[in-house]
Amino acid sequence: MKNKGFSMVELIVVIAIMAILVGALSPLLMQYIHKARLSADVDTGAEISRAIMACVVNDSVKDSAKEHNSPVPVNSMDGQEFKDAVFAMLGQEDSITGRSTKDADGNKIADDKRQFYYTLDAEKNKVEVYYGGETADYQVYPVVGSKLVQ
Repeated sequence: MKNKGFSMVELIVVIAIMAILVGALSPLLMQYIHKARLSADVDTGAEISRAIMACVVNDSVKDSAKEHNSPVPVNSMDGQEFKDAVFAMLGQEDSITGRSTKDADGNKIADDKRQFYYTLDAEKNKVEVYYGGETADYQVYPVVGSKLVQ
């Protein structure tokens, strides 16, 4: 009678090869996941800026929009009617958070900074959006800052 199947040695060799492949490929996978999260946050920032500009030109809510020269958290947006209109355009109810936990350099973004910020100059039709910080390095719209692009 012949035994069918694999021997214990063959199974151990296959498992060892799989373990080596997982060990070699997991850092690459994590890097791709990190890049995808940063890219998603940059896209979300562009959507936020488009929603803000669309609401600025909307006569029914533009008067409740408050201009800011320095970055302010989007979740703490002034003017309730304006905030409600912006969030409705984004399909959100009360808060918008990012997905990235690290910047492009691999530095951890503090939990209290994992949000979007904006500046608004309605007279010049200018909106800037930031994620993870309030400096130009963390800008996502109209130009992507150095901390968010690799």
